[in-house]
Amino acid sequence: MRRNDHAPAHAYLQGVYTGADGVRSGGSTAMVKDVYEVKGMTCGHCVAAVTAEVEGLAGVESVQVDLASGEVTVASERQLAYDDVAAAVDEAGYELTGRHER
Repeated sequence: MRRNDHAPAHAYLQGVYTGADGVRSGGSTAMVKDVYEVKGMTCGHCVAAVTAEVEGLAGVESVQVDLASGEVTVASERQLAYDDVAAAVDEAGYELTGRHER
């Protein structure tokens, strides 16, 4: 971990610091994880397109796509609006058919 001269020493002991860009990192932020069902994906290009569009949503930390099941697992800072995810999937050329909260 690179030390930021403006952060207090206790921040480094707790594993939390704010970088030069002002973004806080480290610590234990609770993540929301949802699994969405996407219809129509058949290949690696489909996976890449859906991943890119969903990763573009504000607050998304990671996206994992299981091509065989059509499941898209999204980890985010907060609960995402279903309509926002549906719009991103639609922009990629596919259809969002459901969501399961974890």
